[in-house]
Amino acid sequence: MSVFLFYIYVSLGCASVLTVLLYSIQRLPTPQLKFTLFYRLVLWHILYFLSDSVWAMVNDGIIPKNTFSVLAVNYSNAAILAALCYSCFIYAEMSTRPEMTRMQIRNLQAKLRIPILAEIVLLFLSFLTMPDFWLDENLEPRDLYYFILAFIPIVYIMVVTVRCIARGLKPQNRQHLKKYLIVASYTPGCIVAGGAQILFSLTTPIFCFWCTLIILFVYLNSQNQLISTDPLTGLNNRNQLQRYLQLQREAKDTFVIMVDVDHFKQINDTYGHIEGDKALILISKALKKACGRLKMSVFLCRYGGDEFLMIAQTKKPDDVLKIVRDSLQEEIANREGPQTYSIEVSLGYARWDGDVANFKDCVAHADQKMYEDKRSA
Repeated sequence: MSVFLFYIYVSLGCASVLTVLLYSIQRLPTPQLKFTLFYRLVLWHILYFLSDSVWAMVNDGIIPKNTFSVLAVNYSNAAILAALCYSCFIYAEMSTRPEMTRMQIRNLQAKLRIPILAEIVLLFLSFLTMPDFWLDENLEPRDLYYFILAFIPIVYIMVVTVRCIARGLKPQNRQHLKKYLIVASYTPGCIVAGGAQILFSLTTPIFCFWCTLIILFVYLNSQNQLISTDPLTGLNNRNQLQRYLQLQREAKDTFVIMVDVDHFKQINDTYGHIEGDKALILISKALKKACGRLKMSVFLCRYGGDEFLMIAQTKKPDDVLKIVRDSLQEEIANREGPQTYSIEVSLGYARWDGDVANFKDCVAHADQKMYEDKRSA
């Protein structure tokens, strides 16, 4: 059997596996943006595997090998690979920067598209006007083509890997370090697998194998996150809180902080549950922003309907409350649409000794302080 036939079978097989995965993602009962971005990432992988299988067909002679067919499949591979790594960058940024707004994501997307579009246009024009420049006498791409093919993808995935790891090492993100490393793990493997395929064995689908395995791994991990994540706000839920409480930790200077939305029932009754959801999302963004500003380890979750809970290691809990209020005011000032109702929160905290058996009593004390804050408003 031709080595290219094996390459074709593997590429089409991996594309089929990811197509089934794509169907599964489409049926997920969640509106979270990161799953939309992950869907696009998987789609670009499928398109690349299909394009790569056509490349193998040309090299095997199944499709007539001539200047047009060779340039067409190599142009397709270069364009799709650039778009794939662009999607990887956007997905990784969204996964490790949950505080990003849709406007920030759109701005990032617009900036990242510029070098990709420039590469696609320049390659297309040069392929049309100077085909002999790119191919040798055997109709094989010259080394410069492989440099162009790999340059932008390598830059994108190296940058996003460094950014993911750097964020994961910040004190406030240490508890989510595993998630950051999983997102970052895709990119170094792509470089190693793609480089090995280009340098050692173009006929062995190393890149295809790696991409399929890591995509499946990231998907399984994201499914696990669904179990422990509140679908509306993207924050940890009560399941994740229970897991967090079982961890060994230093109990010194640990405080439980309760956050309750004032007059939330009135917002729901007067403006509808959609507006109520928007208010909860806005508050969750403010809390995420506050956690990002705190140079400490913080656990944040949605505790109940309109209640949020923070566990912070700090010597100055009042400073934490001030940062939360400041972050909320910023989010309120920047919210989109008419501000027909006010959004306010009440806060309360209590010291926790780190003993799981005492956690409920600690929450009750923080709740009491929070209601005192609500009555004094």
